[in-house]
Amino acid sequence: WRWAVRRHPRKTRRWVKDRYFKVQGARRWVFSCTEKSADGRKRQYTLVDASDTPIVRHIKIKAAANPHDPAWDEYFESRWGKKMLTSVKGRAKLYRVWVQQGGRCCACFKPVTKDTPWHSRHIVKLGHGGTDAAANLEIYHLRCPRDVQFANVDDV
Repeated sequence: WRWAVRRHPRKTRRWVKDRYFKVQGARRWVFSCTEKSADGRKRQYTLVDASDTPIVRHIKIKAAANPHDPAWDEYFESRWGKKMLTSVKGRAKLYRVWVQQGGRCCACFKPVTKDTPWHSRHIVKLGHGGTDAAANLEIYHLRCPRDVQFANVDDV
């Protein structure tokens, strides 16, 4: 408000309010501006309200879990996979892995979609010198047998 009034010292407060502050749904006094594009269409930009940001809860690591213990590898991989889905870079990496595999499961070679339950894992475990690179990841169905999932590890 102060910026808008300072920017237009000779305009009335009513004009400043009508120019910069709009009603958006149930919210009043939303700071916004209108921009006219080259083809004549108008587009309105508004400031993001803090209440529009969803609350994301942090999931604590189990007290007994040890990232260096091979018995806990599956727990940390599932946790890592869930964490990847919440970030833009993580989703992009999973998409690259999905494209690398041709959209198919590495165990049964059937299509992997958003509707089928799937999981991602490291081909070479992080504890054995593997990296988080997309080339070291593979996606498989949760219903595929465990022995089939790990049969392809030696091929890489």
